[in-house]
Amino acid sequence: MASFAIYINGQEVQAEEGQTVLRAAQAAGIHIPTLCHHPMLSSFGGCRMCLVEVEPRGQLHPACTFPVAPGLRVHTHSEKVLKAREFVLQWLFSERGHYCMYCAASGECELQKLAYEHGIDHWLYGRPDERYPIDASRKYFLMDHNRCVLCRRCVRACAEISAVHTLGVGERGARSIIVADLDVPFGESTCISCGTCLQVCPVGALIDRRSAYMGRDELLGATRSICFGCSIGCGIVGRTRSQKLLRIEGDWDAPVNRGLLCSRGRLEPLYVAAMRISAPMKKQVNGEFSRCSEAEALALVQEQIASASGGVGLYVSSRSSNEELEALVDSLGARPGSLWLLDGRPAAPIEGARIGTLADVQEARLILAVGASLDDENEVLACYMRRAVDKGAALYLVGCRAAKLERLAAAVLPMGELAEAIAAAASAAAPVVVYGPGIGRQAHALLAGLRQATFLPIPEGVNTVAASSMGFRPVEERGAATESVAYFYLADATALPTLTSRARFTIVHAAYWSDLARSADLVLPAPLWSEKEGHLTNFAGQVQEVRQLVEPPGFAITAQRVSASVRVGV
Repeated sequence: MASFAIYINGQEVQAEEGQTVLRAAQAAGIHIPTLCHHPMLSSFGGCRMCLVEVEPRGQLHPACTFPVAPGLRVHTHSEKVLKAREFVLQWLFSERGHYCMYCAASGECELQKLAYEHGIDHWLYGRPDERYPIDASRKYFLMDHNRCVLCRRCVRACAEISAVHTLGVGERGARSIIVADLDVPFGESTCISCGTCLQVCPVGALIDRRSAYMGRDELLGATRSICFGCSIGCGIVGRTRSQKLLRIEGDWDAPVNRGLLCSRGRLEPLYVAAMRISAPMKKQVNGEFSRCSEAEALALVQEQIASASGGVGLYVSSRSSNEELEALVDSLGARPGSLWLLDGRPAAPIEGARIGTLADVQEARLILAVGASLDDENEVLACYMRRAVDKGAALYLVGCRAAKLERLAAAVLPMGELAEAIAAAASAAAPVVVYGPGIGRQAHALLAGLRQATFLPIPEGVNTVAASSMGFRPVEERGAATESVAYFYLADATALPTLTSRARFTIVHAAYWSDLARSADLVLPAPLWSEKEGHLTNFAGQVQEVRQLVEPPGFAITAQRVSASVRVGV
């Protein structure tokens, strides 16, 4: 790409063909204020905060949309520019109820910061009497139209990032308002609660119910980690204060998801209502639990493992990290044939196939999804499919759970008609195939025949790929259990199959109480996903680092601690 010199405030800056003035200035470290602009969205040029003066005529143009050209000369902070920006800000403050001292976004609002940057400490124009509604019909966040500046970031994010196209602008002129679908309550719309609009909103119009008024950004910790929602392995940023997780944001720099999250990753983890196990508990002869010390509990684990003449059955949740799985397998004496995965099923690999990424899905011209769960599970992947369809890709759904995608599909077929979709994929130059577990040998063989395809094998569960590589098999394949000791490491899972243990002694190591825990002989408290560190292996085999967001409580016992205790007695 050709590069050339432009001049910003008299300073020579190297720019590239196709860049805007804003991009060139940012690359050179020159500040130009923005409001409607967001680096992950297309430029809109609607707020006029990034106005710059262009020589020789002194015209004002929005830097976010004005293209560079060789020898271009612009001024970013001339008197003419500053007056125009101040005028824009005064009108923005006059248009709705921007009473900053009462707003949930006060202190982290981009409009407020711009006002201070331009020396505005009072309003020139009267406040509007008209009040706009507050839409609180969504479970996790609400929309306060009185704070909205109509920057349309949320509209563009809904269209370009999540590709759901729920949001738009209704009414006209001064009465314009953000609407969902054909102006229905947000909670009744096609909104998937991915929260992308919430994250890009520059003011206090979209408000997170959980973290509102809990602290400004500068008071919150920010730790990058990995989501435990599914096997995609999305990058997140955990926002914390006083050892409490207040908010989960998408990590714009994460290579897997580039900031996009779903409700399962961004919002649901903050609303778990299950009762936490807060101490080791040992069942007495009368069937009641009594609290015991960690040392006593670990000694009992060691004793039972050592005397397990009939072997040890190890049952784990896919929400376990690589390190937790390795520690338990290495120390508990469980052998192949006695390693069971409670909430995950692998997608059988296709020998010699190229494993793709979400970026491959977005750029595909034809996508074939077979036996995959794409509604509430793996919804980030579904959003990437929507992006591809927006760009003209053909989508074939065969035996999928994907009701939200069906209206976009070129064909929705039962598994028995896979051959028809295979024929369409075979004629495409470079199709992308997404498939789930349990598709059957015949379907697997048909997919393997697509040599030119890129494959995304999407398992059920979170860390299923790592667990499978260590010898864990889906618990559905278990026959009659014969082990003497059954060790269940449930981590912080809340949705597990109904299980009963016939072992002589049952140990449940979990964060939350469940029917299985209440039937156990010994219960150990486990840390939550946000309280541990380690690694997860995603669907593509990428090993990613999990960082601790908050300190675990003193009662939590890690799998590694159990492993070390058992090893002492070996």
